[in-house]
Amino acid sequence: MRRAIVSLGTLALLAGCSGNVPADAAGDGEKQAAPTAVVSETKAVPSAPGLRAKVSPLSGKLSGLNTRVTDMGTVIDLPSDALFEYDKAVLTPAAEIELGKAAALIRQSPPGAIQIIGHTDSKGDDSYNQTLSEARARTVADWFGRQIGVRQREFRVSGKGESVPIAPNENASGADDPAGRAKNRRVEVVVPTAAG
Repeated sequence: MRRAIVSLGTLALLAGCSGNVPADAAGDGEKQAAPTAVVSETKAVPSAPGLRAKVSPLSGKLSGLNTRVTDMGTVIDLPSDALFEYDKAVLTPAAEIELGKAAALIRQSPPGAIQIIGHTDSKGDDSYNQTLSEARARTVADWFGRQIGVRQREFRVSGKGESVPIAPNENASGADDPAGRAKNRRVEVVVPTAAG
């Protein structure tokens, strides 16, 4: 099956490259040589598991995810509102899109454990928020655990509840800050970053 796919890919590459042959190449042998060089360049790109690549903020921009590089690794911020309904730890159908983007970045990252950390806003009591953050992180880890190219990784799952906000839950007057609360409701996926 793989040989058939490679053959089809080679044929498609040959067909796509046929217009790129220099005008002075008169014989059929010349036309075959140019695509062969392109095919060997394509084969030179490693695609095996364990590929070491640095996940950068640029990768996050290309995937549409919010990422940042920290001492812990590259942090992918997944807004809980994009993954879960209010006060729930069951993924919504739309969550698969965001998680799929994160899985693609995990596949590109160097080997090592993946940390999944749940966070909530400050509504509700501390103990409830702690339990909810842990349940959401576990749900995300379980989803990754079913994905090809990701499931073999080690996942370290934790919840921080409301203890590590990245935005104010209230504005300066003490009134509720819905935008700040939304930023605090998140699941962070921390992937190893290659030493540069």
